[in-house]
Amino acid sequence: MKPFVRNGLLITLGATAASVAISVAAIHALPASGEFPIHWGPSGAPDRWTDRAGAIRFLWTLPVITLAVGLLMAALPSIDPRKGNIETGRRGYVAIWLAVMVLLTCIHGGVALQMTRVGEAAEGSGQMVRWIIAGASVLFIIVGNYLPKTRSSFFFGIRTPWTLSSDTAWEKTHRVAGPLFMVAGALGLAGAFIFDGLLLAVQLTAWVGLAAIISVIYSYFAWRSAQDREHGTNLTV
Repeated sequence: MKPFVRNGLLITLGATAASVAISVAAIHALPASGEFPIHWGPSGAPDRWTDRAGAIRFLWTLPVITLAVGLLMAALPSIDPRKGNIETGRRGYVAIWLAVMVLLTCIHGGVALQMTRVGEAAEGSGQMVRWIIAGASVLFIIVGNYLPKTRSSFFFGIRTPWTLSSDTAWEKTHRVAGPLFMVAGALGLAGAFIFDGLLLAVQLTAWVGLAAIISVIYSYFAWRSAQDREHGTNLTV
């Protein structure tokens, strides 16, 4: 096992353990009866509820999701045809791995807190959504910081037909995409504490979507001027 994968698995183990601890604490704090929120709409208000048994099942689902995401990230470097490129950019991969685990744990903590504050769920849940958007924004800032340092991969980065067929196009595209995603994350982070309601929920998606669209379009023009773009083998069978 590669050392950077081992480090990522240790991060996953810590995040999963924290998630289990959050679930145990939340289950003990749940009232004996009543309805508990398990989903929140764009405005931050709960829009789906369940009984105590359903809430307990939901709380145990979240550590499983954290563990599954961590195991997936551990597997990707082994199954990527360009696994050597992931290892070359291993510092960025582990940094993003850590950020994802922290974000999932924070989301779990926010959900658990809202479940245990049944009487205040509608009042406080908007703040939970705000902090989740802020955490996701920080994740995109971290991703953007490491994008220019990545190498061609089938599972990470701006994967288009043009970046995957030309290392030059990959490098140029990610030099542009990195700052774009950092700006998108910064705008999303600011928006998390400025906007309310539906605009709060969609503004980060809009910024990230715009950064992605620009990056994809740019990748084509970077490929057009690349000296190493592939033309195929001319094989007929």
